Amino acid sequence: MAKHKKNKQRYKRPLQAGVVLFTFVLAGLIYWYFSLSAPDLPQPPLKELVGKHHVDLGVRVIPDRLNERVYPGIVTSQFDFVTIDGGVHFEQVHPEPTKFDFSKSDKVVAFATEHNMPVQFHHLVWGDDYVLPDWLTEGHYSKEQLLDILHDHITAIVQRYKGQVKEYTVVNEAFTENQHIYGLKNWWADHIGNGTKYIDDSFIWAHQADPKAKLLLNDFYNETENSVSDAMYDYVKDARARGVPIDGVGMQLHIDASRPPIKEDIVKNMKRFGEIGVPVYVTEFDVNTNSVKGDDAYKNWLESKITNDIVRACIESKACVSFDVFGLGSKNDLLKKLIRADSRAYMFDSRYRPRPSFYTFRQAWMNP
Repeated sequence: MAKHKKNKQRYKRPLQAGVVLFTFVLAGLIYWYFSLSAPDLPQPPLKELVGKHHVDLGVRVIPDRLNERVYPGIVTSQFDFVTIDGGVHFEQVHPEPTKFDFSKSDKVVAFATEHNMPVQFHHLVWGDDYVLPDWLTEGHYSKEQLLDILHDHITAIVQRYKGQVKEYTVVNEAFTENQHIYGLKNWWADHIGNGTKYIDDSFIWAHQADPKAKLLLNDFYNETENSVSDAMYDYVKDARARGVPIDGVGMQLHIDASRPPIKEDIVKNMKRFGEIGVPVYVTEFDVNTNSVKGDDAYKNWLESKITNDIVRACIESKACVSFDVFGLGSKNDLLKKLIRADSRAYMFDSRYRPRPSFYTFRQAWMNP
């Protein structure tokens, strides 16, 4: 009997410790929520400064944060449009062959509609298999069946938001994947074949579902002239001549601060797309300082310099019509440090206080 009692005590202690830890975390979250206050931001708001250059300013919106106290106010006061990116990838929005889940995107679209903000939707087609469901990748479908699945997927999304979503990044990262940049592969191209025909079809199907929506070809590593942007340039020029409804080119501009692109090279590349009648959209801008050696002061300086260069490239190119930042605040910075994940630098910190890059961003747009 004594031994049995001792064992019960042994299991009881971890349970008690777990309860204490849960209570501590919960109390911290409650404190964090109720202690937040809206930052005192300078006037005029960012969107007015950006608008003077005939550029629209957007931000990627996290659906779950729309219930917070401060987050929605910054989104509506500082930005022209919202971007849906996350919760709408193929496996999330199309989890079963005949089932769709629009809960995440519906929430963002409803918020945008309430506040008269346009919506940019990322992405209809992406060939990275980590965003694709098992039922698709392990389904052993024929090429014809895959095209039917892709057609139904695109049509279901675009018809649902017809008249509510202004812009879609229709095909994402096809050219970096085709060239296996960073070891990437293009699942759709590998399994459908026929070169870029599936890209043609994707744009045609999206246009048929909503003829008024702007349709973008999106990628990364395409901000300067190189093998990726050259391939995109050649494809877009040819595809538009054939009547494929491509309305713009998206440049993600996720910048690794340890090797940033040169501003003049970006300007030159943006201009060449503009010269063939294709406007440029900055679709996912952020600056990653994780691999930079130096103290916080140096990282802040470098981040601000890069931010200024990217903004000025957009302005000076005269081809850049939209600028989307890939997040508002670094709410999960502590968690990222604990798990040693790559950090992403946003214009606001975890308590939505403006960081140095916010003021750099403002100043860059204030100049002619």
